[in-house]
Amino acid sequence: MALLLCLVCVGMAWDDAPAPATAPLDVVSAFEKVLTDAIARTEGAVVAIHRDRDENARETLAVRGRPRAKADVEARMLRARMLDDEAISFDFGSGVVVGDDGEILTCFHVVKGASRLIVRAVDRQAFEAEVIAADPRSDLAVIAPVAGPGLPKPRLKPIPLGDATGLRKGSFLITLGNPFNAAMQDGRANASWGILSNVARRVMYDSEVDSTGRRVVQLPHYPTLLQLDSKLNLGMSGGAVVNLKGELVGLVTTAASPAGFDAMAGYAFPIDRMGRRAVETLKQGKEVEYGLLGIRQSAGFNANMGNSNRIDSVSPNSPAALGDLQRDDVIVAVEGAPVHDFSSLIVAVSAYAPGDKIRLKILREGRELEKTLVLAKFPVEGEIIATVRPPAWRGIRVDHRSLLIAPQVGFNPVDAAPQGVVVREVEPGSPADKAGLKPWQTIREIGGRPVTDPAEFAKVVADVKGPARLMTDLGPITVEP
Repeated sequence: MALLLCLVCVGMAWDDAPAPATAPLDVVSAFEKVLTDAIARTEGAVVAIHRDRDENARETLAVRGRPRAKADVEARMLRARMLDDEAISFDFGSGVVVGDDGEILTCFHVVKGASRLIVRAVDRQAFEAEVIAADPRSDLAVIAPVAGPGLPKPRLKPIPLGDATGLRKGSFLITLGNPFNAAMQDGRANASWGILSNVARRVMYDSEVDSTGRRVVQLPHYPTLLQLDSKLNLGMSGGAVVNLKGELVGLVTTAASPAGFDAMAGYAFPIDRMGRRAVETLKQGKEVEYGLLGIRQSAGFNANMGNSNRIDSVSPNSPAALGDLQRDDVIVAVEGAPVHDFSSLIVAVSAYAPGDKIRLKILREGRELEKTLVLAKFPVEGEIIATVRPPAWRGIRVDHRSLLIAPQVGFNPVDAAPQGVVVREVEPGSPADKAGLKPWQTIREIGGRPVTDPAEFAKVVADVKGPARLMTDLGPITVEP
């Protein structure tokens, strides 16, 4: 690549344009300055992360609001060792400061299962951190410094978010991170640069296995990833991909290429519409929610159809059914953006949240039609971490009814009434608990007023002062104040 760049520069210098010829070295020096300035502006926002994790850990413990790990002698010695300049970590990754209060974006797999997180930042700063939110579907998480008496606030400068939508093959990109744990001693990120080799790649690397042994396919397996031409070594997961303006346009998400894929390539999750929404939501400590249509693709893969975006079936009472989508309809655009297969359709819909109204362009029997529908909520599998949750009403938190299709719930309510919310959580000893409400029970009406989603539920219960009569899928239940 360096040779190619030099040849281009020489060609520019020998151009017959009226402007005075520019010396090749001047052109190269100008590009070098742009590159080094971009690195200088952004490298201070990249940190190294050490994870202390119990073997076969099933739950992430280093989470804000959860009881801290037991401060025994061994734990105190570990923390002291990791805060030392000569620390050696065997479980490490990278992160990027994205918030004014020190919020750090990283990959969920870098911090998942952690009982303790130690971060090394610029100027040899070292501090303990905790997860404030994590999304297993996008493999993104946001952590923040642990605050408390006697703990100084780290001096961290966030990086501005860019937009990966405008990137093209050949765009110059800089990667910053912690390869082979090089930054754990001094907090100084390693930098490299190259070009964007491809956009929206689909990479089938090892997926997560849940507690039942079933393999869970997450969002990175769909065509969302940026492919870079530089090798991203162990420890770069969670590292920054920045443009020459010094803006974050991607997050390194897989350090080593999976078998069967380009061994010299690296991959990154793009900061586009969906990525930006996920980052901003996680910074607030909230759950990332994805839109759901309620359709199945046509079965089979063939040379003519490929990974088809033709509808095979529509779930009753789903957004697709209520929006008049039918079997054999072909969805060709979402909000004006073309979709070419079922995978790209899922990604396009996932960029919107449940409750959003979207326009679909479809082909039906050779005619082009436009349909508008309101999205339900996609049931995300895996460990969802959200430290900021909606307030409970009389001891319950509710969610979208479409979550009932999740495999972990065990049934599909396709023949149920279209309206309702599901009980996601019941606080022990609360009025709702005493009334007999159970998780995954459906609430269809409150005081005779139908409810269709959590937002409407919140509006209805705000007017309820005394005993509330709820109509559920198991019959009427009265919840006292």
